[in-house]
Amino acid sequence: MGEKGKDISMSQRQIYILSLLSENTRGYQAEEIRRRLLEWDIDVSRRTILRDIDELSLNYGILEEDRNGKTYFYADKYTLKNVDLTMTDLASLAFAKEMLKEYVHLEMGRHAVAFIDKIVENSASLNKLQFDKLCGSFRQTHNGGNRDLVDWKTEHLIQNAIDNHNKLEIEYYSFSSDESTKRTIHPYRMVIIDSYLCVEAFCELRNEVRRFRVSRIRHIDVMDELFEEDIPVEAEQTFLKLAGKDREELELIFTGDSIRYVKEYESERAKKLSEETDGLHFYQSIAITPDVLRWIRGFGPEVKVVSPLWLSTQLRQEAEKYLKL
Repeated sequence: MGEKGKDISMSQRQIYILSLLSENTRGYQAEEIRRRLLEWDIDVSRRTILRDIDELSLNYGILEEDRNGKTYFYADKYTLKNVDLTMTDLASLAFAKEMLKEYVHLEMGRHAVAFIDKIVENSASLNKLQFDKLCGSFRQTHNGGNRDLVDWKTEHLIQNAIDNHNKLEIEYYSFSSDESTKRTIHPYRMVIIDSYLCVEAFCELRNEVRRFRVSRIRHIDVMDELFEEDIPVEAEQTFLKLAGKDREELELIFTGDSIRYVKEYESERAKKLSEETDGLHFYQSIAITPDVLRWIRGFGPEVKVVSPLWLSTQLRQEAEKYLKL
């Protein structure tokens, strides 16, 4: 990408610059910043530094001052020293730390837990004592569910590619086809589904937005070629796992105990819910993927497929086959 030295993302580089501008009220010239970054093995041009400062100034209080014909940049302190935390703040942090323990098998999960500890460590010593006590007040029951073995290097490469809008070339193993294929993807964001870390991306091979489980990526290369930053509309419209662009109108009727369950736990999956005399009608416009099929099958005889017709026929034939067995 034209820069040398340490392989870091744009966001990481900007954090370095923001930290630098925060440490000295005198401020720095762009060339001084470039030299200081070189000490950290970050070799970028003066033009890149000025562009980073422009972007940072949109969200942070970065000021510039002309002195003797030279421009100096500086910022307010962005440190965690003497953080003032209330008991509610501490309780919220203790709760968040406990919830995040489910994701410590991921690099971002470990960093999130460490960041919470860092916030508390940099507050008053009494806060630390209270925080330790509060951590014992929250316990999340773990069912020993699935844990992906995610290569932290792959996770890091994907996150940087998302940040810098680089295309990725991956070798991906598909469970459904039991084969690996090479694909070029445009990574939009990381998502967690049932504790599995996935990357949501446009797949050039399939010409649609898909979700790829990171643990199934056998090989990954960051490409110099960039993709458009905007996430397509279809990437925002998800049901279970987005895996197709051919959407159909799904109508289901839930009966029995499933009515209470869907209303309590699954209502957000529906575009519309309508309780009628024959049951709870569920409406959504989605791609009928294997994950959607498994979800519907899970309700057994307490769900009826009204549309699409082919899906109703397929599930009826499956039921007849089970009866014969």
